[in-house]
Amino acid sequence: MDKCLTRKSAINFLKFMLCVVIYGAVYILVMGFMPFSQAFTDISEQIMETQTIASTLTMLLPIIWNCFTAYYIIRRANIGRKKLSIRLLCVMFFVVYFVPQALGAESADAHGMPWYDFMLITIPGLVSLLTAIPLMVKFFYNKDMVEIVDKRENPKVKDTVIKIGIGGLIVAGTYIIFLLTVQRNFEEYRMFYAETAWMQAAHGENIAGIFYPLFSIPFLRGVINGLLILPLLTIITKSKVKSITAICLVLLAPAVAFAAPNPLFPDTVRLLLTASMIITMLLLSIFIGNVMWKNRH
Repeated sequence: MDKCLTRKSAINFLKFMLCVVIYGAVYILVMGFMPFSQAFTDISEQIMETQTIASTLTMLLPIIWNCFTAYYIIRRANIGRKKLSIRLLCVMFFVVYFVPQALGAESADAHGMPWYDFMLITIPGLVSLLTAIPLMVKFFYNKDMVEIVDKRENPKVKDTVIKIGIGGLIVAGTYIIFLLTVQRNFEEYRMFYAETAWMQAAHGENIAGIFYPLFSIPFLRGVINGLLILPLLTIITKSKVKSITAICLVLLAPAVAFAAPNPLFPDTVRLLLTASMIITMLLLSIFIGNVMWKNRH
Protein backbone atom coordinates (compact mmCIF):
# COMPACT_ATOMS: atom_id res chain seq x y z
CA MET A 1 0.00 0.00 0.00
CA ASP A 2 2.77 2.44 0.98
CA LYS A 3 4.72 1.56 -2.16
CA CYS A 4 1.67 2.26 -4.31
CA LEU A 5 1.13 5.63 -2.66
CA THR A 6 4.81 6.53 -3.06
CA ARG A 7 4.74 5.51 -6.72
CA LYS A 8 1.55 7.51 -7.32
CA SER A 9 3.04 10.58 -5.59
CA ALA A 10 6.20 10.30 -7.71
CA ILE A 11 4.15 10.08 -10.90
CA ASN A 12 2.04 13.09 -9.89
CA PHE A 13 5.20 15.07 -9.12
CA LEU A 14 6.64 14.24 -12.55
CA LYS A 15 3.34 15.27 -14.18
CA PHE A 16 3.39 18.53 -12.24
CA MET A 17 6.97 19.28 -13.29
CA LEU A 18 6.03 18.51 -16.90
CA CYS A 19 3.26 21.11 -16.65
CA VAL A 20 5.74 23.63 -15.20
CA VAL A 21 8.18 23.02 -18.06
CA ILE A 22 5.46 23.30 -20.72
CA TYR A 23 4.03 26.45 -19.11
CA GLY A 24 7.48 28.09 -18.99
CA ALA A 25 8.48 26.98 -22.49
CA VAL A 26 5.26 28.28 -24.05
CA TYR A 27 5.56 31.57 -22.17
CA ILE A 28 9.15 32.16 -23.33
CA LEU A 29 8.37 31.08 -26.90
CA VAL A 30 5.38 33.41 -27.26
CA MET A 31 7.29 36.29 -25.61
CA GLY A 32 9.88 35.98 -28.38
CA PHE A 33 7.24 36.75 -31.02
CA MET A 34 5.77 39.82 -29.31
CA PRO A 35 6.43 43.19 -31.04
CA PHE A 36 7.77 44.94 -27.95
CA SER A 37 9.20 48.46 -28.13
CA GLN A 38 12.93 49.12 -28.18
CA ALA A 39 12.72 50.36 -24.59
CA PHE A 40 11.30 47.02 -23.44
CA THR A 41 13.89 45.12 -25.47
CA ASP A 42 16.69 47.13 -23.86
CA ILE A 43 15.33 46.35 -20.38
CA SER A 44 15.10 42.64 -21.23
CA GLU A 45 18.75 42.69 -22.35
CA GLN A 46 19.74 44.33 -19.05
CA ILE A 47 18.02 41.51 -17.18
CA MET A 48 19.85 38.87 -19.22
CA GLU A 49 23.23 40.57 -18.70
CA THR A 50 22.84 40.67 -14.92
CA GLN A 51 21.29 37.20 -14.61
CA THR A 52 22.56 34.98 -11.80
CA ILE A 53 21.51 31.54 -10.60
CA ALA A 54 19.56 33.11 -7.73
CA SER A 55 17.77 35.61 -9.98
CA THR A 56 16.96 32.85 -12.49
CA LEU A 57 15.37 30.75 -9.76
CA THR A 58 13.43 33.81 -8.55
CA MET A 59 12.10 34.37 -12.07
CA LEU A 60 10.97 30.74 -12.25
CA LEU A 61 9.01 31.08 -9.00
CA PRO A 62 5.92 32.75 -10.61
CA ILE A 63 5.60 29.87 -13.09
CA ILE A 64 5.80 27.29 -10.30
CA TRP A 65 3.37 29.34 -8.17
CA ASN A 66 0.81 29.60 -10.99
CA CYS A 67 1.02 25.87 -11.71
CA PHE A 68 0.68 25.00 -8.02
CA THR A 69 -2.31 27.34 -7.72
CA ALA A 70 -4.02 25.62 -10.65
CA TYR A 71 -3.15 22.21 -9.18
CA TYR A 72 -4.55 23.13 -5.75
CA ILE A 73 -7.85 24.34 -7.20
CA ILE A 74 -8.24 21.45 -9.66
CA ARG A 75 -7.70 18.81 -6.96
CA ARG A 76 -10.39 20.37 -4.75
CA ALA A 77 -12.92 21.37 -7.40
CA ASN A 78 -16.55 20.33 -7.02
CA ILE A 79 -17.70 21.05 -10.59
CA GLY A 80 -17.33 19.35 -13.96
CA ARG A 81 -14.17 19.45 -16.07
CA LYS A 82 -15.41 21.89 -18.72
CA LYS A 83 -16.83 24.40 -16.22
CA LEU A 84 -13.67 24.09 -14.13
CA SER A 85 -11.34 24.71 -17.07
CA ILE A 86 -13.25 27.79 -18.28
CA ARG A 87 -13.72 29.41 -14.86
CA LEU A 88 -10.16 28.72 -13.71
CA LEU A 89 -8.72 30.06 -16.96
CA CYS A 90 -10.76 33.28 -16.74
CA VAL A 91 -9.95 33.90 -13.07
CA MET A 92 -6.22 33.26 -13.41
CA PHE A 93 -5.77 35.20 -16.65
CA PHE A 94 -7.52 38.34 -15.47
CA VAL A 95 -6.16 38.36 -11.89
CA VAL A 96 -2.61 37.17 -12.61
CA TYR A 97 -1.95 38.92 -15.91
CA PHE A 98 -4.56 41.35 -17.21
CA VAL A 99 -5.35 43.51 -14.17
CA PRO A 100 -1.72 44.01 -13.00
CA GLN A 101 -0.58 44.94 -16.52
CA ALA A 102 -3.59 47.19 -17.21
CA LEU A 103 -2.98 49.11 -13.98
CA GLY A 104 0.76 49.14 -14.67
CA ALA A 105 0.14 50.65 -18.11
CA GLU A 106 -1.27 53.70 -16.33
CA SER A 107 2.27 54.61 -15.21
CA ALA A 108 4.03 53.50 -18.42
CA ASP A 109 5.41 56.99 -19.13
CA ALA A 110 7.18 57.04 -15.78
CA HIS A 111 9.19 54.00 -16.88
CA GLY A 112 9.91 55.31 -20.37
CA MET A 113 7.84 52.59 -22.02
CA PRO A 114 4.72 52.74 -24.23
CA TRP A 115 1.53 51.45 -22.65
CA TYR A 116 1.12 48.64 -25.17
CA ASP A 117 4.26 46.89 -23.85
CA PHE A 118 2.39 46.17 -20.64
CA MET A 119 -0.61 44.75 -22.47
CA LEU A 120 1.51 42.61 -24.79
CA ILE A 121 2.84 40.78 -21.72
CA THR A 122 -0.66 39.42 -21.11
CA ILE A 123 -0.64 37.46 -24.39
CA PRO A 124 2.13 34.97 -23.43
CA GLY A 125 0.38 34.57 -20.08
CA LEU A 126 -2.93 33.76 -21.77
CA VAL A 127 -1.37 31.25 -24.19
CA SER A 128 0.52 29.56 -21.34
CA LEU A 129 -2.66 29.19 -19.30
CA LEU A 130 -4.58 27.92 -22.33
CA THR A 131 -1.92 25.25 -22.75
CA ALA A 132 -1.33 24.30 -19.11
CA ILE A 133 -4.80 24.36 -17.52
CA PRO A 134 -6.49 21.74 -19.78
CA LEU A 135 -3.43 19.51 -19.36
CA MET A 136 -3.50 19.89 -15.57
CA VAL A 137 -7.24 19.19 -15.48
CA LYS A 138 -6.56 16.00 -17.44
CA PHE A 139 -3.75 14.99 -15.05
CA PHE A 140 -5.10 16.04 -11.67
CA TYR A 141 -8.90 16.27 -11.81
CA ASN A 142 -10.44 14.18 -9.04
CA LYS A 143 -12.25 11.42 -10.93
CA ASP A 144 -14.13 10.37 -7.81
CA MET A 145 -15.59 13.84 -7.36
CA VAL A 146 -19.36 14.09 -7.50
CA GLU A 147 -20.43 17.42 -8.96
CA ILE A 148 -22.44 19.48 -6.52
CA VAL A 149 -25.34 21.29 -8.18
CA ASP A 150 -25.83 24.62 -6.43
CA LYS A 151 -29.59 25.21 -6.21
CA ARG A 152 -29.36 28.16 -3.86
CA GLU A 153 -30.31 31.63 -4.97
CA ASN A 154 -27.46 33.81 -6.13
CA PRO A 155 -26.39 36.55 -3.69
CA LYS A 156 -28.26 39.83 -4.08
CA VAL A 157 -26.46 42.28 -6.34
CA LYS A 158 -26.73 45.10 -3.80
CA ASP A 159 -25.15 43.03 -1.02
CA THR A 160 -22.36 41.88 -3.34
CA VAL A 161 -21.62 45.44 -4.49
CA ILE A 162 -21.46 46.69 -0.90
CA LYS A 163 -19.11 43.89 0.21
CA ILE A 164 -16.87 44.26 -2.84
CA GLY A 165 -16.76 48.02 -2.17
CA ILE A 166 -15.74 47.40 1.43
CA GLY A 167 -13.01 45.09 0.10
CA GLY A 168 -11.76 47.94 -2.09
CA LEU A 169 -11.72 50.27 0.94
CA ILE A 170 -9.73 47.70 2.93
CA VAL A 171 -7.11 47.48 0.16
CA ALA A 172 -6.87 51.26 -0.28
CA GLY A 173 -6.80 51.96 3.46
CA THR A 174 -4.17 49.31 4.16
CA TYR A 175 -2.05 50.50 1.25
CA ILE A 176 -2.10 54.12 2.45
CA ILE A 177 -1.30 53.13 6.06
CA PHE A 178 1.61 50.97 4.89
CA LEU A 179 2.88 53.79 2.69
CA LEU A 180 2.75 56.38 5.46
CA THR A 181 4.11 54.18 8.26
CA VAL A 182 6.64 51.99 6.43
CA GLN A 183 7.42 52.75 2.80
CA ARG A 184 8.11 56.46 2.98
CA ASN A 185 10.56 55.91 5.85
CA PHE A 186 13.03 54.52 3.28
CA GLU A 187 14.96 57.26 1.50
CA GLU A 188 15.44 55.19 -1.65
CA TYR A 189 11.68 54.75 -1.91
CA ARG A 190 11.00 58.46 -1.34
CA MET A 191 13.57 59.48 -3.94
CA PHE A 192 12.27 57.00 -6.52
CA TYR A 193 8.72 58.37 -6.30
CA ALA A 194 9.56 61.97 -5.37
CA GLU A 195 7.97 63.50 -8.49
CA THR A 196 4.74 61.50 -8.38
CA ALA A 197 1.44 63.06 -7.36
CA TRP A 198 0.74 60.39 -4.76
CA MET A 199 4.11 60.73 -3.00
CA GLN A 200 3.59 64.49 -2.91
CA ALA A 201 0.15 63.79 -1.44
CA ALA A 202 1.76 61.58 1.22
CA HIS A 203 3.89 64.57 2.22
CA GLY A 204 0.85 66.88 2.27
CA GLU A 205 2.08 68.84 -0.76
CA ASN A 206 -0.60 67.84 -3.26
CA ILE A 207 -4.08 67.36 -1.83
CA ALA A 208 -5.55 66.28 -5.18
CA GLY A 209 -3.08 63.38 -5.29
CA ILE A 210 -4.77 61.85 -2.22
CA PHE A 211 -7.78 60.90 -4.36
CA TYR A 212 -5.94 60.13 -7.61
CA PRO A 213 -3.91 58.02 -7.68
CA LEU A 214 -3.08 57.46 -3.98
CA PHE A 215 -6.59 56.24 -3.07
CA SER A 216 -8.27 55.44 -6.39
CA ILE A 217 -5.73 52.98 -7.86
CA PRO A 218 -5.55 50.57 -4.85
CA PHE A 219 -9.32 50.92 -4.37
CA LEU A 220 -9.87 49.99 -8.00
CA ARG A 221 -7.44 47.08 -7.68
CA GLY A 222 -9.35 45.78 -4.65
CA VAL A 223 -12.78 46.11 -6.29
CA ILE A 224 -11.74 44.48 -9.59
CA ASN A 225 -9.88 41.61 -7.92
CA GLY A 226 -12.75 41.11 -5.47
CA LEU A 227 -15.15 40.66 -8.38
CA LEU A 228 -12.83 38.47 -10.43
CA ILE A 229 -12.23 35.86 -7.73
CA LEU A 230 -15.94 35.25 -7.04
CA PRO A 231 -16.08 32.28 -9.49
CA LEU A 232 -13.65 30.44 -7.18
CA LEU A 233 -16.48 30.19 -4.66
CA THR A 234 -18.45 28.19 -7.24
CA ILE A 235 -15.47 25.88 -7.95
CA ILE A 236 -14.60 24.87 -4.37
CA THR A 237 -17.89 24.58 -2.50
CA LYS A 238 -17.30 22.06 0.30
CA SER A 239 -14.77 23.85 2.51
CA LYS A 240 -14.50 27.53 3.39
CA VAL A 241 -10.85 27.17 4.42
CA LYS A 242 -9.90 25.53 1.12
CA SER A 243 -11.88 28.14 -0.81
CA ILE A 244 -10.16 31.04 0.97
CA THR A 245 -6.77 29.36 0.48
CA ALA A 246 -7.46 29.15 -3.27
CA ILE A 247 -8.39 32.85 -3.32
CA CYS A 248 -5.17 33.71 -1.48
CA LEU A 249 -3.05 31.71 -3.93
CA VAL A 250 -4.60 33.47 -6.93
CA LEU A 251 -4.49 37.00 -5.53
CA LEU A 252 -0.89 36.62 -4.32
CA ALA A 253 0.35 35.51 -7.76
CA PRO A 254 1.02 39.09 -9.04
CA ALA A 255 3.08 39.83 -5.90
CA VAL A 256 5.13 36.67 -6.45
CA ALA A 257 5.80 37.73 -10.05
CA PHE A 258 6.73 41.27 -8.97
CA ALA A 259 9.29 39.95 -6.48
CA ALA A 260 11.59 38.86 -9.32
CA PRO A 261 14.58 41.18 -10.08
CA ASN A 262 13.50 44.06 -12.29
CA PRO A 263 15.75 46.89 -13.59
CA LEU A 264 12.76 49.25 -13.54
CA PHE A 265 12.73 49.18 -9.73
CA PRO A 266 15.63 49.33 -7.26
CA ASP A 267 15.68 46.33 -4.92
CA THR A 268 14.43 48.27 -1.88
CA VAL A 269 11.53 49.77 -3.82
CA ARG A 270 10.62 46.44 -5.40
CA LEU A 271 10.61 44.58 -2.07
CA LEU A 272 8.56 47.27 -0.34
CA LEU A 273 5.99 47.21 -3.15
CA THR A 274 5.90 43.42 -3.00
CA ALA A 275 5.27 43.57 0.76
CA SER A 276 2.37 46.01 0.29
CA MET A 277 0.85 43.77 -2.41
CA ILE A 278 1.11 40.69 -0.19
CA ILE A 279 -0.46 42.40 2.84
CA THR A 280 -3.34 44.03 0.94
CA MET A 281 -4.19 40.93 -1.11
CA LEU A 282 -4.10 38.64 1.94
CA LEU A 283 -6.55 40.92 3.74
CA LEU A 284 -8.77 41.12 0.67
CA SER A 285 -8.71 37.33 0.26
CA ILE A 286 -9.68 36.69 3.88
CA PHE A 287 -12.41 39.33 3.86
CA ILE A 288 -14.02 38.44 0.52
CA GLY A 289 -13.67 34.71 1.16
CA ASN A 290 -15.48 34.97 4.49
CA VAL A 291 -18.28 37.40 3.64
CA MET A 292 -19.08 35.89 0.23
CA TRP A 293 -19.01 32.36 1.65
CA LYS A 294 -21.71 33.43 4.13
CA ASN A 295 -23.67 34.81 1.19
CA ARG A 296 -23.69 31.43 -0.51
CA HIS A 297 -23.89 29.06 2.45
